[in-house]
Amino acid sequence: MHRFPESQWTMHYFTVSMISLLLAEIGWFMGWGNPLKNLGTPSVLVLVHLTTIGFLSLAMLGALHQFLPIITQTELSSQRGSAFTLGSIILGLAVMIVGFLASPGGTLPQVPWILPLGGTIVIIGVLVALKTLGTILQRSWPWTLPTWFVATGLGFLILTIFAGVFLSFSLVVPSWFSSSALYVIGGRGLAAHVIGGMGGWLTLTAMGVSYRLLGMFTLSNDPRGWWGWTAYVFTAVGILAVWISRWVGANIVAEVAWLVVLVGLATYLVDIGRLYHRRKRRKLELNARYAVGPFIFLSILLISAIFIPISGQFTAFDLGVVFLGLYGWLGGLVLTQLYKIVPFLTWIHVFGNQIGQGKMPRVQDLVDEKRDHYAFFLYFIATFVAAVALALGWFALFRIFMFGMWIATLDITRALYHASLPYRNAKRKNDSTNSLSRSFF
Repeated sequence: MHRFPESQWTMHYFTVSMISLLLAEIGWFMGWGNPLKNLGTPSVLVLVHLTTIGFLSLAMLGALHQFLPIITQTELSSQRGSAFTLGSIILGLAVMIVGFLASPGGTLPQVPWILPLGGTIVIIGVLVALKTLGTILQRSWPWTLPTWFVATGLGFLILTIFAGVFLSFSLVVPSWFSSSALYVIGGRGLAAHVIGGMGGWLTLTAMGVSYRLLGMFTLSNDPRGWWGWTAYVFTAVGILAVWISRWVGANIVAEVAWLVVLVGLATYLVDIGRLYHRRKRRKLELNARYAVGPFIFLSILLISAIFIPISGQFTAFDLGVVFLGLYGWLGGLVLTQLYKIVPFLTWIHVFGNQIGQGKMPRVQDLVDEKRDHYAFFLYFIATFVAAVALALGWFALFRIFMFGMWIATLDITRALYHASLPYRNAKRKNDSTNSLSRSFF
């Protein structure tokens, strides 16, 4: 049997990722941050970065350290690099949270340099990740379509984190900047930061990984051909053009580039539909069934994006759209795929070397889909209603459904935890095993 390229730290990335999501959701529910009043308050920024760095970015990086070697059919270049990246990002995020709270308007005494320090620590961790993953990319040239998505996403990650550090200086030491510069940074600069992170890094990476994982898990590994490459070129080039034009204030260019992005994403959605239609596995497992939800949310985002003003000043409607993108499209896709990835990796680690040596559970036996589908249903319904409530400015309703999201996420976390305990689950479901039981959570 061909040895499965294994990252020793991927499950730890996923653990911290889920904890960060739970903390962010309970923070929104408790009303600790209200983006409708002021998007730039320290409490709001804490919850946003718990979501973008703690949840989404760590989940993406954890998945890449495991699956990029699979996509490129090479070995992971450095286990130590993977561990260092995880530790640096956790430390940097923690320092950033303290820095936000110690910035003007925060609950801690003001210490201006803490926030940029935290951002710098995160940058160090990301740079190590780029070296580790870049080595894999270098070995795998020429790249396949999913690899191009991932490589471009990593490029946008660099732009996003450096822009974030620049923005942090404008927040903690505004005296360094003129009033006009602060206005530009807080408007066009913030918009570019969001586009680079949410559109460039997270969305492009999610597109590439989803092509590979859904193709593998639905047995639909046909080359994506013209559709896939069109989706990549239009989306990547369009996002880069929007990012640049946001910074320089070229609104006409930004409008045209935004339309190019929409065409790319629409092409991607059509191609994902083709992938589902041409799959060989006719009965879909839970992760593939509920992955339709994030794609529906992405479709809603495409329609809503037409009405987003080009000024970069975020309204309640814009916030609802961004929320749906973070928690519905990106967060929903991450959660549905983790529901397959965690038991898959657990099965490979525990049972992969025992094939042919007796009865053993299937990957899907490590989860209980009949029970767990309620959590995903609740998550997606609550996410949609919370986004609508935010778009309409109904913060009280938003908080109520954030609690629903938290309950659903807590139950999904429980399912992932039990999926990482193969001996317990395998014995309960089919009394199979004397396995090398090991919990990753």
